[in-house]
Amino acid sequence: MTSKHEPVLRQRIFEARFEKGYLYLDRCGSAMRILEDLLGENTGRLWLPAEASPKSAAINCPDLDIRVVFSSSNFIIDQHPVDLEITLDFYRTAADALSTIAGRFDLTAWRRFGARHVLLMPVDSLEEAEKLSLRHTPVAQWPPDESGEFVPRSFELQSVYETENERKGLSVHTKPWSTVGADVKVDPRLRQPARLQHEHQRDVLFEQLRRQKKRQEAPEAGLLIDVDYYWLWPSSDVTVVEFLGEAWQEADRLASAVYDWKPK
Repeated sequence: MTSKHEPVLRQRIFEARFEKGYLYLDRCGSAMRILEDLLGENTGRLWLPAEASPKSAAINCPDLDIRVVFSSSNFIIDQHPVDLEITLDFYRTAADALSTIAGRFDLTAWRRFGARHVLLMPVDSLEEAEKLSLRHTPVAQWPPDESGEFVPRSFELQSVYETENERKGLSVHTKPWSTVGADVKVDPRLRQPARLQHEHQRDVLFEQLRRQKKRQEAPEAGLLIDVDYYWLWPSSDVTVVEFLGEAWQEADRLASAVYDWKPK
């Protein structure tokens, strides 16, 4: 079990962009049939073709919350939310699906590989998410307020990094996040141990346990950490599994840096 605010992976996306995908219109249907059988066999789950049009096609796996979309110019596999308790080789699934598209469309080169990992430091309310952003976002108060009348309420950070040849890059974006309808604040009584309450100890304990389960399974607020990692014109000997492994290492490193950072 993770600690209360430790980053948890909530979404992962892999995209491959390519050129000369002219065979999409002719072979979209056959590609869909192969994906339905191949991914079903490899994951042991049911995959359902969702749509097919001149612009794009999609196939979904409801049990794994995965959607694969492909067109004449790109391929995307998106899992949201991510249930880490379900055994799934996401890297291999992405590689198998892209290999199918490459084979059916006679693709020989990739224009861009990109991977997004979205992590969340879960809390119970928007107010707590904003406080987390003050404690874990490596920025200083700006502009300085000499009067002392204004104090920071929340911080949001977006940074982009690239290699000198601009062939590899990553961006990281952190911000307070909440769903529609999430609590803005939490009753202060719920922050104290139930045994210290003067009354309604059982009700308080039940609510605390309910919120703990909600944070773990379907959090409604938290500090969002969105990491996008990409390669331009990756060489033909680079595998999807290799690329996604490096992308996750960067995402995990940056999320850990945010989690461990404390204001001076």
